[in-house]
This record gives sequence, structure tokens and C-alpha cells, in this order.
Amino acid sequence: MNGTVRRPLVLMTADLDEGDAAHREREYRLRSNYAEAVTQAGGMALILPCETAQVAQAIDIADGILVSGSEPGVEVAATRLAFERLLVQQALASSLPLLGICHGMQLIGECLGGSVVRDDPALLGDVTPHIPAPVPDRLAHEIVLERGSRLAAWVPHPRLSVNSLHRHALAEGGRFRVAARAADGVVEAIEGLGETFCLGVQWHPEYRLTALDHRILGGFIEHCAQRAGKR
Repeated sequence: MNGTVRRPLVLMTADLDEGDAAHREREYRLRSNYAEAVTQAGGMALILPCETAQVAQAIDIADGILVSGSEPGVEVAATRLAFERLLVQQALASSLPLLGICHGMQLIGECLGGSVVRDDPALLGDVTPHIPAPVPDRLAHEIVLERGSRLAAWVPHPRLSVNSLHRHALAEGGRFRVAARAADGVVEAIEGLGETFCLGVQWHPEYRLTALDHRILGGFIEHCAQRAGKR
């Protein structure tokens, strides 16, 4: 490879618009800043199609999996949901580094035995602005990191602000530890219980608004690189 260092390969999921036969075709959608964030952190990003028959091969070539967000309040297409559930289950079984963002966090939580509250009334109240604007490109509300969590070890202070764009929320009770909460009690981050990197965040670190956002992406890619080094 002429001395070129191989970047760890991160496979990313995308939203799927099922379309309709009369007016438009099916298409995948994913904001470019997901790939840009992975690239900036040192990884190589590839977008996965929702093909369940290809999950085993995807797991075989991946150094890490990123499960992306979705349109807030809109139910994810059944095809995408079935694909992502199988992908996350096999990633967990294979000890692949796993990062879930927004919908991705909720899905990982469900795969670990948790449940999602649809249109949680707390998200629409006045305590914490979970949907402050159509684009989450600015800090919206404060979160508190849990003592002893991976996230808390990455920053000097347990309180900090994050961006936000969601109408659903993950309930506690799965095989994960809650790593952060908003002032209204909404779960803002979870971590897997094993040694493998498994992190879900309710906000959108791909916008890279804070030092923690950069550390999340960097930490994920570091673990992906370690995985790549074992090949």
C-alpha cells in the first residue's frame, strides 16, 4: 500500500424512503456530516444498503458500525428496522465497536432489552427543549454525565450542553448503563456493559459542536482501529 496507513472501515446505516409506485422510487438518505465526522476522526465511512442477506459479510469486513439517526417523530421504515436490528445483534455478538446516534441509540437500547417511548410527553414540555429547531446545528440543552461512565472520563465537568432533535426516548431497564440524562430525566446516553465499545447518544455528535462530540467520534475510531489491527 506504498506506506499508506489503512483507515479503519466504519459501516453506516442510512434512512430509507420507501417511496410509492406511482410517484417516486425508493431511496437512501444520510446527511453528509456523518461521513465527514468519521473521516475527520480518522476512519473510512461506507454507507450500507438495507439488505439483510448481506449482514454477515458486512460484519466480516467492518471495523466498526455506526447506526445513524432518522427523521424525528417519523417511524423508521420496516425494511430499515429489520436490517438494523439484525446488524446490531450481530455486531454485539462479534464484539464490533458500535456507535448509535439518536434513533441509533434507541435501537441499540432495544436490542439490549430496553424499550422506546413514542412521542414522550416529557420531550414536548418546557423543561428541556428536545426539538428546538429543524436542524440540530446549535447547542440546545444541558445534560449531566453519570459518574463512572466512559463519557464522564472524557471531559472535566459532568454538566455540559448538547444539540437535540428527537420526539421518542429510550426508557431505562435494558442491559446497559445510563451514561447521561437531561434535566427532565430523559436518557441522553447509554453504554454497553461489556468490554467492547458500545455507545449510544441521543444528541448528534456528527455536528462536532463540543469537545465531547470530538472525543466520542475519536474514541469510537480508536476502538475501530484496534479492531482493524487484530485482522
